[in-house]
Amino acid sequence: MLPVAVFVGVALIALTVYAMVRGRQRLSAHTTVVDPFTVGEPWRQHMAAAQSAQRRLAKIVASLEEGPLRTSMAGIGRQVERGVAECWEIARRGDQLDATIRDLDGASLQIRYDRATDDAQRSSLRSQLDSVDRVRSARRQTDERLRSLHTRLGELVSQAAEVQTSSDHTAELGQAVDDVVTQLQALSNAVDEVNNTGRSTGFEQPGPGTVSPAS
Repeated sequence: MLPVAVFVGVALIALTVYAMVRGRQRLSAHTTVVDPFTVGEPWRQHMAAAQSAQRRLAKIVASLEEGPLRTSMAGIGRQVERGVAECWEIARRGDQLDATIRDLDGASLQIRYDRATDDAQRSSLRSQLDSVDRVRSARRQTDERLRSLHTRLGELVSQAAEVQTSSDHTAELGQAVDDVVTQLQALSNAVDEVNNTGRSTGFEQPGPGTVSPAS
């Protein structure tokens, strides 16, 4: 019986270790580490604004008494947290676009194009210049839309401060925050596509929604 007991004990230890490892992997997969100082401007400023909104909402939730309102507001806090995570993904990818633009060196390509006399070489350089233009356009639109979306997120957090002193409109507020998060996800996918393929149609998405809590 002793060998069987030893075997069972070893098997249980192995299963326990496996469960711990899997648990850590799941935790790692769902944990976003945000470090704005690892990206350049304007992406760092965008993250600072998004994190500021998140901290303000956390203070509002902490100030509420236990009850349905606090529970609802805490749920919105989790939505905002998702939004900040999406902002971070966009900021990182926007920073990558900046690196791509530097690496492509459009100024050097333009000089070579202006001096080239061979048609094949000019065609190749023209294609490269067009790629630079597309990446620059994507970078500009990413900057503008991210600024607009995190500004909208900040506005909604300001409205959350009004919710705690008036009737409960957390459903409308939550819907408005969810709308912003959805658009952030779409923007993140669009920027990712540019980084992977150099092209994207995702920037044709509509701007921030206008849903606001009822007054």
